[in-house]
Amino acid sequence: MSDTDAERAPRVRARGSRRVTTPPPPGSDPAPSSEPARHLLDENDARLRAEKPPHY
Repeated sequence: MSDTDAERAPRVRARGSRRVTTPPPPGSDPAPSSEPARHLLDENDARLRAEKPPHY
């Protein structure tokens, strides 16, 4: 094949995504509620400041 033939050859493209999509299990909630907050952002700060590394 010459360079001009290679340029004219149709390009093959992959179709769609390769990820598998499966149907949801029976009885699952299609719109689940958000997860509640687990802790405050500064909840553990005092404990972390009091701890010392093992080499001290």
